[in-house]
Amino acid sequence: MPTNKNKIGVFGGSFDPPHKGHVEISKISLKKIKLKKIYWIITKKNPFKKKPFFSLKKRISKSKEAIKRYKKIKV
Repeated sequence: MPTNKNKIGVFGGSFDPPHKGHVEISKISLKKIKLKKIYWIITKKNPFKKKPFFSLKKRISKSKEAIKRYKKIKV
């Protein structure tokens, strides 16, 4: 019988910019769905924006900074 101990979540988006809402959604998902980890998958470009606010490198850096206190959230 499958167990929940290996369940992971994938949270994809442009994270342009990453913010507290992204962190809260991740925390709620970890708790409600009982995930072991959740991975933020940062896309290169948002299809709904003509020009990104931050570069991909900057969004990755800011995302890592936003989740540094949370061991179960990874970029």
